[in-house]
Amino acid sequence: MNRIFERLTAARPGATTAMIAITCAVFAMLPAAPASAAPTGSRELDSRVQPPALQLAAEPETAPAPAAETDDEDDKDVPTSKVDKYIAVYESMQKDHNLTVDQAASKQGLTVDQFRSLENKIEADDTLRERVRKALRHAANPNDKDSSDD
Repeated sequence: MNRIFERLTAARPGATTAMIAITCAVFAMLPAAPASAAPTGSRELDSRVQPPALQLAAEPETAPAPAAETDDEDDKDVPTSKVDKYIAVYESMQKDHNLTVDQAASKQGLTVDQFRSLENKIEADDTLRERVRKALRHAANPNDKDSSDD
């Protein structure tokens, strides 16, 4: 190699620099070879190059409800027991203004999401909405003649 470079330097002084630059460019353009003999697309190589995705242990906030709860919520008709629980939540908040919706609903065995879902169904049904309003007016003022069940 030295003999080749000696001849080039004697003949042309800039040729040595050009030859070194060309040689470096050729090596720079070659693809990098993996450290192992595994093919590029193998899982073994991929797992060393990129760490596996982390899996969180906590459940997401929007976890699906258990099947037993979903069946009642999907029906268009709201059971009387659910309406009574809904009324009881509001009555307890009327009696104790320091209660939050979460606290009052949990006393009735409901989560806030279940309570809000029930509230949406009741608001969508004119008959149920009026029944709840009358019950709550009656609870607030038992002597009010508008709150009686006529």
